[in-house]
Amino acid sequence: MEKLYRNTAPKFKTVDDIKILGDSRYRLSNNIPVHVINGGSQEVLKIEFIFDAGIWFQESPLVASMANSMLNEGTNKYSAAEIAEHFDFYGAYIGFSAAKHDASVCLYTLSKYLSETLEITENLIKDSTFPKKEFDTVLLNKKQRFQIEHQKTNVLAKDKFSSLIYGKHHPYSNIIDESEFDRLDLNTVKEFYKTHYTANNCKIIVAGKVDQLVIDELEKMFGKEAWSPKTEIIKANHEIVLSKENKTFVCKEDAIQACIRIGRPIFNKTHKDYTALHIFNLILGGYFGSRLMQNIREDKGYTYGINSIIISHLKGGHFVIVTEVGTDVCKDTIAEIYKEIKRLREVLISEEELDLVKNYILGEMLRNLDSPFALSESLKGNLPFGLDNSYYQKFIKELKNVDADKIKHIANIYFQEDDLKLVVCGPKNCKNSI
Repeated sequence: MEKLYRNTAPKFKTVDDIKILGDSRYRLSNNIPVHVINGGSQEVLKIEFIFDAGIWFQESPLVASMANSMLNEGTNKYSAAEIAEHFDFYGAYIGFSAAKHDASVCLYTLSKYLSETLEITENLIKDSTFPKKEFDTVLLNKKQRFQIEHQKTNVLAKDKFSSLIYGKHHPYSNIIDESEFDRLDLNTVKEFYKTHYTANNCKIIVAGKVDQLVIDELEKMFGKEAWSPKTEIIKANHEIVLSKENKTFVCKEDAIQACIRIGRPIFNKTHKDYTALHIFNLILGGYFGSRLMQNIREDKGYTYGINSIIISHLKGGHFVIVTEVGTDVCKDTIAEIYKEIKRLREVLISEEELDLVKNYILGEMLRNLDSPFALSESLKGNLPFGLDNSYYQKFIKELKNVDADKIKHIANIYFQEDDLKLVVCGPKNCKNSI
């Protein structure tokens, strides 16, 4: 047995390549596309039904979210309690989500109970009844969560920042007035469901140990018959309205800390500079060893955490730095953030730091793409852009070619201080921070 020397660090290894499991593609008889990621050794499946039924397609606030939430609240065969009881009995889980462009129903099930759990899933997708009592309860719960969340500085700052980047009424902002909960009409939500949760507006991603029996079950329940009338989804267009205002203060007098958001609109993952931007973001504030964390948390002790994030939407995107700090150090924190961005504009990053960040990215990719279920989630995010998971091979190739000059170029082209929006939310004594 090889002797361990605990006072000697293990050898540093780089990730040269990542083998990514691809997807097979089928079409059901009614033309629904099915993407299959076949892998793993356990007899479990993840089946996700994805519809163009996100916030982008709603004509009034809350409609997309409520339509998706109500799928689980009763059908022509089962009550909400019976749906929950059946999934629990079979050891299955059903999840619902409504995002910016799509909404989904996601089933996790043991393979041996696929027929039983898929039958219930079929029923709630095709024949949800939207009972009034359950509608009122779900809506009230959402309203109460909204009221609680909007007492928080980070939520108020997020809404204000989004309105500066996209405009208050843009779907990517998704800013809701509390009065919208009282104005929402059940019939409007039901109509949205009937129009958008249809066979011609659906795609399916299946992950796990997939055999022909799984495809046959999908064909039997979702492919053989035409379900729901064919509908024409209106191609909604929403204009981004970028505010001319660069610095804004939101007063929350009872706040203990101030929330800071600094960022700008940016391109999405299809842009030629996206890979270099991704590296820039990691260096600045995208992981625990980032410059912002080292400076503002570790050195100055101003915050528990600070992060920078890239959001890649189908029709745009943004970059944002987020942190919460004591009111007495708010102004100093903002100055340090701008200083770190300026340093990236003016000083070339060392090869050592650049290699560290590149290997961190590759390591995270290894961790995040290590199972069929994780790969299905990545595929779901890539498909709207006309991409599949082979996108990551291209990303890795580009990653290795990004050098220090490219990072400095990105910083100078996209991160001049005048391009950045600043939002501070906190008590009025923080107003002088901006």
